Amino acid sequence: MRIRWHEPKRQQVLSQRQIDVAQLDELFELPYIEDQRNDDPEQYRVIGFAGGRLVSFIIEYREDQFGDFVWVVTAWHATLQEQRAYEREVY
Repeated sequence: MRIRWHEPKRQQVLSQRQIDVAQLDELFELPYIEDQRNDDPEQYRVIGFAGGRLVSFIIEYREDQFGDFVWVVTAWHATLQEQRAYEREVY
């Protein structure tokens, strides 16, 4: 699936949190967990490994003239609570 983002936001997250949202594709290649965070717009939190670290992303599933894609809203290092949730669900 295609992954897209707003480049200025990518640069901001990279600068402030040292997480590259372009690495979301790595997260989808390994076990991850996903839950719905918001109804309008419909957003999901995904927790998994990207760039060798456990991270959380907020994403939206969208569609354009070329088909479905994932829109990255933001990302951060997984909190302790998110780490525990990941361990419970994946292991």
